[in-house]
Amino acid sequence: MRNKNNDTLVLKIRELREKIRGKVREEHLKECEEYRNLGKYYWEGLWVTPQNIKKIQKVMKKRDRIIFLEILILFIISGLLSYILYRLMKVFLLP
Repeated sequence: MRNKNNDTLVLKIRELREKIRGKVREEHLKECEEYRNLGKYYWEGLWVTPQNIKKIQKVMKKRDRIIFLEILILFIISGLLSYILYRLMKVFLLP
């Protein structure tokens, strides 16, 4: 008895889930078509024009270069620090 009630409940939940999923999918497709007709594209969570995409890509390229330089400087500093510590250990700890 309990399994039969659970099965019917599960089937109803699945049917409702499919209906809701279908409605949401239709709404998203409709929204996509509207924006594409306006000449906008979905990029990184936003609807933007191709000109804006180019501007954003330039900013991202700058940011990537800055991050690369920061990592490079970090390696140089860590290398210099290691060398300085090595020289100090050699002078003070080894006879």
